[in-house]
Amino acid sequence: MNHRSVRVIGMTVAALAGLAGLAGCGGGEPLDGSAPGPRPSAVPAYVAAYRAGYTAGKAVYDSSGKGAAVRETVWGGCTRRALQAGGAAEEDRGAWVRGCLGGVARAPEQLPTGPVTKRTTDAEMLERFRARARAEGETRQADHVRVLTVVQLTERDYDVELSTDYPAGPPGKPGAESLARGFVDWWDGDHGRDGTARNVLVLGADGKRLTAQRI
Repeated sequence: MNHRSVRVIGMTVAALAGLAGLAGCGGGEPLDGSAPGPRPSAVPAYVAAYRAGYTAGKAVYDSSGKGAAVRETVWGGCTRRALQAGGAAEEDRGAWVRGCLGGVARAPEQLPTGPVTKRTTDAEMLERFRARARAEGETRQADHVRVLTVVQLTERDYDVELSTDYPAGPPGKPGAESLARGFVDWWDGDHGRDGTARNVLVLGADGKRLTAQRI
């Protein structure tokens, strides 16, 4: 074998070795041979809502002291704060309230393991509200309500949502405001339900809140 053949064979072996090295580098494996770890998943909405509520509750405690825990728990302060918390609470208002109650009590964080808010429709309550509206000559107002939903926030606290056919628009529409006032005027006790109703929310045809009033 002449010197030229030896040189060609050597160049070929070197090229093959280089290609093997490139394949190893481009395979996506770490240099130490371990498998790549899973990408971190997004924080669930109910966890984000809880943490936002917990932060808000701690802020209330820091500004108002120990008495804040009584006000926020017994008098429903956290459930009403949730309505002003924006998108942080709307994904899971119950989780936000739970976090707020924990924060205002300076309790350790206890992240929920799943969605907290529970929604159930109540056709019987809606019919009773409509019957009252008919008796008061306010049938047209009540007829805008399509579904009444009980929104359980804690074991004891809940909101009532009235889903209507009112067109989407900015909050504060007169029809929605009047409907909410009419519902609050009609409300007496808790109509046989366990717990305490805190707020009534009127939603437009797009499902977005038009107004909310304290019950």
